[in-house]
Amino acid sequence: MEDMSRESKLGFIGPVISLTTITVAILLSPGFTWPGNALSDLGHYTRTDLGPYKLQGAIIFNSGLILTALLMLYFTHWLMKRTTDFPTKIGFLPLLVSLLFLIAIGIFSENFSFFYNIHFVVSVGFFFSFPFAMWIIGGSWLRFKKLRWFAVISILLPFLSVYVWYLHFVGNPFWTGAAIPEIITAMSAILWTWTINYMHYTGRLEQVMQK
Repeated sequence: MEDMSRESKLGFIGPVISLTTITVAILLSPGFTWPGNALSDLGHYTRTDLGPYKLQGAIIFNSGLILTALLMLYFTHWLMKRTTDFPTKIGFLPLLVSLLFLIAIGIFSENFSFFYNIHFVVSVGFFFSFPFAMWIIGGSWLRFKKLRWFAVISILLPFLSVYVWYLHFVGNPFWTGAAIPEIITAMSAILWTWTINYMHYTGRLEQVMQK
């Protein structure tokens, strides 16, 4: 790991920051429940039903999202510059867009819902945009035999998110809040980007990008 580039390290560290700040925000919000709340509830600055340290938790939560998005923007831009395959480069564009939406989620917390419900808009934009990065890259990597296994995973993985969000909107006995589908969707994106990062670091993406 000593020979890993700074950019690759940031690609691994970035999501860890948001997962850590989410955990801290939950610890500061004893009223938060996975079945009953949305993760964005942790970013609300003035709610009093989640615990006495809501302001501190919201600052930590929102700052973590913004910092993670900035680091991953830097990493993704670096990866795009090293990409030699044009369809792959196009596939990274929805990921860049989703990270911009993630920054907006951190800036426009639930407190901004009164303003054209901007928080809802940017949240939908985030969860709606990055699956297209998986589909475009997955579809383009079907051309390469060595990458075909990951291409298939990239195409199928977003449908897990589609399914849990379908259950959320039609109703189910397991949860009423959005936190569970949100974390499942987010973890699928994190594991996907980590896998690409690791494959690049180990030289397994020489068909589509420079080492």
